[in-house]
Amino acid sequence: MEREKFGVCKDGSGAYLYTISGHSITAKLTDFGAALVSLFVKDKNGSALDVVMGYDTLAQYEADTAYLGVTAGRCANRIAKGVFKLGGKEYRLDCNDGPNHLHGGFCGFGKKLWKAEQTDESSVKFTLLSPDGDQGYPGNLIACVVYAIKGDSLEISYRGMADGKTVFNLTNHSYFNLAGQGGGDILGHELTINADSVTAIDETLCPTGELMPVAGTPFDFRKAKKIGKDIGSDHIQMKYGKGYDHNFALNHTGGADAEVFCEESGIIMRVYTDSPGMQFYSGNFLNGGITLKGGRKASYRGGLCLETQFFPDAVNHPSFKSPVIEAGECYGYFTRFEFGTK
Repeated sequence: MEREKFGVCKDGSGAYLYTISGHSITAKLTDFGAALVSLFVKDKNGSALDVVMGYDTLAQYEADTAYLGVTAGRCANRIAKGVFKLGGKEYRLDCNDGPNHLHGGFCGFGKKLWKAEQTDESSVKFTLLSPDGDQGYPGNLIACVVYAIKGDSLEISYRGMADGKTVFNLTNHSYFNLAGQGGGDILGHELTINADSVTAIDETLCPTGELMPVAGTPFDFRKAKKIGKDIGSDHIQMKYGKGYDHNFALNHTGGADAEVFCEESGIIMRVYTDSPGMQFYSGNFLNGGITLKGGRKASYRGGLCLETQFFPDAVNHPSFKSPVIEAGECYGYFTRFEFGTK
């Protein structure tokens, strides 16, 4: 595994860029935000194509508001009004997304410098100590994220343990474009998601608690269809999200939980996870104001996110699987992105 200096953080700490590789995949990662910066996979012609959005400099990651490739936490996605209760005590968090808390707050895990451990040429481990009270969360938490290339896959494993009851819900927030970073929009990508329902949202993008069946709606991806097919629908849920920005309740019935195919490159990506949900975000707020690697501009809907996680605002919905871990409990989950061509 290669390591190179990536820059100096605002607090004077040094950040590094790490390269891990296998026989068909190469990934570049940074300890700032435990972020995936680049992911090179082979297209149908055998050429290496970078399929995730990222930045050239540390300063861009420090200023980033789109969460490009970072590890989002301590709680990924939204918590309504930035409030939850544990053990009868109320905790108040940053409201950094309108009236709600998003991806850990103003200085969530995507803005932290993680400790990196060089394991071998195909994997790297990032560890972070999040102290009691960090962004309003209770308990001292040790979080660990391991990126590993295994065959034709990039696997991300998450582990967490705290000295008190707390919320632990991490995800990777990479924006994928299987035509290559900066290769136009993703509306022509074909998407399949093995889910019969989504968590319906209100106008602030927080779940109402209802599981809405996908049948007969723009959210039915049980059979492959192009992302752009129904994205202009006048369905109220699509209006709330300004496109797709919804959590799918995964069926976990075997096989891939999601699949994306780009005809242009021939690349197919299959996603496997043991997390209960997957947030599909169609890059509705991307625009030309974001400068990506190589000076390319991020186009509107130029990347898609498939964020595997607990359901949004699950800490406030007893009917959702709980993201809460007990004191001393070591809890973990994984996501695997498998690549091929057709």
